[in-house]
Formats: sequence, structure tokens, C-alpha cells
Amino acid sequence: MTKYIIGFILLLSVQVSIYGQVPEKLIVYNQDPYNLYATNDKDSTNLFYYKFVPNNNPIGVLVLLPGGGESIEDVMKQISLHKLAVEKDILVILPSINWGTDTFTPEHKFLDTIFQQIVNQYRISKNKFILGGFSSGAMVSLTYAEKANRNVDSTFIKPLAVFGIDPPLDYAHLWNRSKRNVERNFSEVAVREGKWIMDSYVKQFGGSPEEHPENYVKYSIYSQSEKDGGNARYLINIPIRLYTEPGIIWQMENRHNDLYDLNCTDISAMINLLQLKGNKEAELIVTEDKGIRLNGQKHPHSWSIMDSEGCLTWILKQLKK
Repeated sequence: MTKYIIGFILLLSVQVSIYGQVPEKLIVYNQDPYNLYATNDKDSTNLFYYKFVPNNNPIGVLVLLPGGGESIEDVMKQISLHKLAVEKDILVILPSINWGTDTFTPEHKFLDTIFQQIVNQYRISKNKFILGGFSSGAMVSLTYAEKANRNVDSTFIKPLAVFGIDPPLDYAHLWNRSKRNVERNFSEVAVREGKWIMDSYVKQFGGSPEEHPENYVKYSIYSQSEKDGGNARYLINIPIRLYTEPGIIWQMENRHNDLYDLNCTDISAMINLLQLKGNKEAELIVTEDKGIRLNGQKHPHSWSIMDSEGCLTWILKQLKK
């Protein structure tokens, strides 16, 4: 990240108005060596964030992170959380992170740069940030929270709370799921993703979970193989809310996946572990038949399983403590 060329901050208007506000697009870097934002857009080499500023002094900051490969603009079409939050005097930012690395180190450094700009400009307390996202975006949020709680000097802010929509948590589980999908050879989408994941993990971790279990535990948000949950132990003292929709019939019909293959297994296991360890603010939200993609197709792994109004109520509860 230190090799980035810091570009002149450019403000661009977006033709969307939220609660009387026109969001700003701020370009932070004019290079993206870690491919944090994957897009065919002509501006794909830039790293930036959208900022929605309330009319009154912000009471906190909400950070929303896209899932793998989806644009920020598409995120804003699927949820209303950013609109509702601005109405309640919460400053909202959406960073250009939708791809990147398996360790999330460059992603966290990019977030720190954004957070420093926000704190310096608006004098918002560092303990008034709430991070959340969908799928890999939730992974970025959760790993940032774990890092902040593991070592207070390793991140610019320490999140007040964190939430995620159906995030993968255990890299060993992801490897085994990918292997099963390749062997089943039923869904072209699942096979292609499985091969890509396994190839990526061989490069990043040196091989399979059997060959290098220590690397999988080191970088996983939660490790079922570890009695303390691995890195999940750093989430014991932070409010956390995770959403998941098993959609098992859809999974069996479209992917021939069973419950062993789904994110919900690790999500429920981690929340259960955190509750057993004393985290009374670890919440699990399980939905049914709410998953719909932007194109209108049914899919349990979607932003739509999060109720924006309900999530905002939870966010305001954290900010008013």
C-alpha cells in the first residue's frame, strides 16, 4: 500500500440524491496493485469511496462493503440502509473494495486511509464506526474488527460494532466445499468457483488444509477445528450481528449443495461459540425465502436477506450506548 501513488482527491457528483444530499465520490489512490476493486469500468484502476453526509453533525459512521465483484452502485440499488442512516444523522461511506486478497491486509490499510480522512474532517470519535458488508465485504469488516481487538495499535479505529450478510468464515471449510463441488461437477458456476478458490489457496497458503492447517487457522475469521474458534476469540467483546439464509431446497436444486456446504453452518457455530464465551450481543438472524438478486432472480446468498430498517434500529442502539 505504501507504493501507491496518492492521487489528488477528486469530488465527483453522482446522479442520486439521498435525504437532500448528493453523494460524493472521492478518489484516494490512482493505482490498484492488489486489485481491490474488480470492474470493467474505465476507472477500475482508481480506489475511491462514496460519502453520504447528513444535514446535521454526524453521530457516527456506517461503513458498507460490497460483495465479490459487485459495484458500489449496484449495492445502493439493493438496500435502503444508507438512505435510512443518513436520515438519522449517520455519515455513510462505501469503499471500493470488492475483490482483493485472502489476508485482507491491503484492504485494511485502504480503510485506515479513508477513516483517517473522515475523522480529521468531521472530528468524529474513533469509537463511533460500525462496519458491515455482504459476503466478502463482511469478511473485510470482520477481519478488521478482529485485528483491532487483537492489537489496538494495528488499525486506525476500533469498530463499535460489526455486522455481516452471509459471510464465509472458515477457509478450511471453503476448501472442502470447493473440492466437493468440483467432484460433483453439477453446477458450472460452483465448479468454476471451486477451482478458482482452491488455486488461490494453494498460492496463498501453500496447499490444502491438511498440508498447512496453521495457515488456514491464521487467516480464517472462525476455525471450527480450534476449540476457541481461532480468530473468533477476538470478537467476544464486540456487538456482532450476522445474517444468513440457508435456502436448502434452492441449494439442492441449483447447486446440489447440502447443509455441510453452506455458510450458515460456520455462521451459526461462531455465534453460538461467542454466546457461550459471554458475548451477550452476538446475534444470529436467519431468514427464509428473502434472497433475491438485483436481476430479480431468487438466490439465498443476497443483500436482500438483511432488513434495512431492522439493521438501522440495531445500529442506532449501538451508537446511543
